Amino acid sequence: MSTFKAYFRKEVIEGVRQYKYIALATGIILFSILDPLMLKLLPTLLYDKMPANLINTFFVFQPKEAIRNYMKDLFQIGTLFVVFTVAGSINEEIYSYRIVFPYSKGANPAGIVLAKLTHYALVMCLFLLVGFSLNYYYANTLFKGQKIGFSILTLIYFLFCLYYLFVISLTLLFSSITKKNIIAGFLSIIVNYSTVIFSQFKLFNKFTPYNLIQLANNFNLKDGKITIWFVILLCGTFIVITIRKINNVELN
Repeated sequence: MSTFKAYFRKEVIEGVRQYKYIALATGIILFSILDPLMLKLLPTLLYDKMPANLINTFFVFQPKEAIRNYMKDLFQIGTLFVVFTVAGSINEEIYSYRIVFPYSKGANPAGIVLAKLTHYALVMCLFLLVGFSLNYYYANTLFKGQKIGFSILTLIYFLFCLYYLFVISLTLLFSSITKKNIIAGFLSIIVNYSTVIFSQFKLFNKFTPYNLIQLANNFNLKDGKITIWFVILLCGTFIVITIRKINNVELN
């Protein structure tokens, strides 16, 4: 527990000093406001370039479209911010030998990994809460049509928190087995975006983390229990492997 507390505090300090929180907030919160505003302005921007009847047919949006557009950016762009913020979390500790002193004082590898995971998971859940709250407000304020209920927003929020938990766990794993941040980041991105391909096959769909995004886009948790439990299992597996990896690291 002492290792966990010490490293959690260390991650918070580094998050402030290295502007990690600003980077994550930019990738998660900024688009929650920009997306509904851009959708609202889009018909006006196209007014002189397209017939009015086409604009009224194809560019009249409802709150659902504004929230879906934000979720798309969270998956496509927000994931990049998270991955490259987390990518150097472990390998920098190992290969810059900053982990030598904690190890010499009896630091527990499990405490180190769990502190990093918990820190980033809590930060992401907080930023997602702010992001979805702002997006929910602007989507329901700027657009006419069926309003999104708060219970639906809570469901979407939970699914994205779980998705980002998967992203963080996977990135920590690659960070523990590669020497370069950029390599860990690209490997994580490749795996994350590859789940989109596997989700197209009915046999694999329920076992892909991307199905969490699809469930959120459908505003429905129907048949989602298998995906949720499988993603939780994947996260646990990644963390166990990461702990074993840094527990066996050789510091020359």
